[in-house]
Amino acid sequence: MPRSNTQNKQMRAESRQKILETARRLFAERGYDGCNVSEIAREAGMSQGNIYWYFSSKEEIFRAVLVDGFEVLGTMMAEVAAQPGSGLEKLEYLLERYIALGREQGGDEFIAIMTALLGLGGVSRLAALGFDTAQIGADYHQSVSAILGQAQAEGAVEPGVDANLLTVFFFSFFNGLMMMYPREWKDIPVAFIREAAVRLLGARK
Repeated sequence: MPRSNTQNKQMRAESRQKILETARRLFAERGYDGCNVSEIAREAGMSQGNIYWYFSSKEEIFRAVLVDGFEVLGTMMAEVAAQPGSGLEKLEYLLERYIALGREQGGDEFIAIMTALLGLGGVSRLAALGFDTAQIGADYHQSVSAILGQAQAEGAVEPGVDANLLTVFFFSFFNGLMMMYPREWKDIPVAFIREAAVRLLGARK
């Protein structure tokens, strides 16, 4: 029996995802210039021609990997900010999810790729790939600032420091931890990281 359109779409989606997962791993391990399309195809168990059915170039694959990484993080933060609950509950859940994403396979690979990009032009390289990093950062900032602002309004976070500045502290803390200590930070107990972040942000427990 021939496959239905739905089955074909699902298979195509699964193949595309397999390509991206394989490419993300190779980019994280070897860097953008350290692998090519044929190696991605071989590691994914596909022909090189099959790869080109989904992506026109290695650069397009790389861009898709970055899109996925930015969207996963942005969606998570926006969903936490929008969910019901107190500001402190949202903050605690944000910390839980942020740490978990950074330690999951896809998350730590994305961090490795972004860390490597800092030495390859950073913002200008991302701009050349079509990313508006200022807008991405603003969206992230808005979600976290909304959570911290709510927590302050409810008396769960010290009101002396503006929520926007606390948001800067939040990202500085985690970006520094994950990018400066990419191996070591994974060995730090989650409770210690959470406690350090809570103290930095002035949360009242």
